[in-house]
Amino acid sequence: MDKKALVVDNDFFFVEFLSELLTKRGYHVLKAYNGKEGIARLEDDTVDIIFADLILPKVDGRQFFKFIRDKYNGHHFPMVALSGSMIEQLETLHEIGADYFIAKGPIDLLTIKLNEFLAEMETNSPLAPADPKIVATGNLYPRRDAMDLMDSLHFHQAVIESAAVGIIIVDDDTRIINANPAALDIFSAAAVDVINRPIVELFSSAERTELIEGLKLVRRQAELMKYSFFVTCFSRPVAASVSTIKLKDNAVGWVVVLESAWQSDPESPLN
Repeated sequence: MDKKALVVDNDFFFVEFLSELLTKRGYHVLKAYNGKEGIARLEDDTVDIIFADLILPKVDGRQFFKFIRDKYNGHHFPMVALSGSMIEQLETLHEIGADYFIAKGPIDLLTIKLNEFLAEMETNSPLAPADPKIVATGNLYPRRDAMDLMDSLHFHQAVIESAAVGIIIVDDDTRIINANPAALDIFSAAAVDVINRPIVELFSSAERTELIEGLKLVRRQAELMKYSFFVTCFSRPVAASVSTIKLKDNAVGWVVVLESAWQSDPESPLN
């Protein structure tokens, strides 16, 4: 039986390059072009190794590796981070959650390094190493632009995670791509239980109708900034607001904000 590999990268040509290399080594390759799609691939299939870039759309690489490690224990298959920028912050490698780190570089050199890496993996134990290992295809000197990009991504994620209200980011297909700790607390759920799950599944049957109505209205009526309604989560009244996420004037998803009713509504009878 062919070994299976999952390749996740938003660079189509890099996915094709790595897929061809893996196919020549006898792998059946599953392809994904963002972190959410990568998670979905694993719901329907099992793999022997995962390659993923750290900078990914929708669910970024750091979140992707954390999700995989939390859901699948992270030791059933090696996880390899591929990036042209992740190597710039060596002190954060342990926080990322991958088992191996391969810095992107010139294709000819990267081809050699990847084949050497895979040959070693196929010869030795496929289990994850005790400590993360780095395979460099160039120098390890930091690039200012790469560091700034990573810092910016981490900052925006930190803002979402630090918010006192629940924030859920919903993709265009209504599946969840991010949920902060406050939102997870409201639903008494872990991230692995909600990421890539249709948001309607978090709500009761009676409340789903209003949620769906809100998703439709803010999408259809450009002047409508938000749609608000009340729901009940584990006997707690919660105020919910739905807004459209726009990127270059195009609707690309929704953000759902949740907070305890007595926090958001001074007229609430609970005050």
